Amino acid sequence: MPESKLIEMYNPVKILIVDDDKVIADILKDLALMDEQERSVSVCYDGAEAMSMIKNESFDLIITDLIMPNVGGLDVLKYAKKKDPDIIVIIVTGYASLETAIAAVREGAYDYIMKPCKMGEIQIVINRAADKIKINRENKELTRKLKEVYQELMLLNDQRHKSGQIKSLNFFSSGMAGLHYLYNDSLPENYIDKLKVLSSLKEKELLTESEFKTFKDHYLNLLSSNK
Repeated sequence: MPESKLIEMYNPVKILIVDDDKVIADILKDLALMDEQERSVSVCYDGAEAMSMIKNESFDLIITDLIMPNVGGLDVLKYAKKKDPDIIVIIVTGYASLETAIAAVREGAYDYIMKPCKMGEIQIVINRAADKIKINRENKELTRKLKEVYQELMLLNDQRHKSGQIKSLNFFSSGMAGLHYLYNDSLPENYIDKLKVLSSLKEKELLTESEFKTFKDHYLNLLSSNK
């Protein structure tokens, strides 16, 4: 996804509920909004209308009934995934079968809920999906920042190399030390290697955003002072 289209981390999670039964659709809306301020919920009662909304708007989560007149839930699922492979889709149905469950999973459904079920169970699934969306946003933002750090450090490295102060850094060094290695500033040549450590720790969710920023500023200040 282009950086210009990255979703802001703190925007509400946008949810679309699709069900031809208005009573059930309204219940699902209430469940999605219960005890949660960071969500925006839209409702439609027809699969074709859902496709039109998906075409014209960006949604993070779709909760759709399986069996609807003309355009069913699997069609909505396929259309949504074609537009945005990262979108999360939950299928809710009272006409469950092994074949439709397998088909939904193959098309990328996040979950397949069979009626009758307790409202609390549906709410748990919705909350998990919303949490996953937030985590995905945070990971995208951290990846963007990591790319920014790479670019800044490589620019500083290129400037120092051209000035004859140091040799080119081995960007693909095989040495991947532990967390303590990040605090050892005795070898300026190893900053790129340390950035690889940052990347590894970020992927393992061992660094928070504030820690990431602290290391970034620390490295850039040291490199600037060693010019």
